[in-house]
Amino acid sequence: MLLIGIIIIIAGIMLLMLDSVMRERRGNEEMEMPAERGEIRGGAVVMIGPIPVVIGSDQRTAAILMALAIALMAIWLVSAYLGHFAALLGFS
Repeated sequence: MLLIGIIIIIAGIMLLMLDSVMRERRGNEEMEMPAERGEIRGGAVVMIGPIPVVIGSDQRTAAILMALAIALMAIWLVSAYLGHFAALLGFS
């Protein structure tokens, strides 16, 4: 499980590096302020254990993030209970 987390972190860092290289190749002509192109929307999901905290700039973004938070919460609960049951049955 630790190896999967390390691989995901390394993949994220590599994607950030690739994005910065691609932006540099495109040049500065495409580097306009986002506010000039239209409305900016955003949000965040903070997981405190199995409990999600959702922050969104509008209702649509918040609804999408709530669905993501519910999925993350379900994954967390399933993995926690599977580990508990596996230990009770002597698999780990």
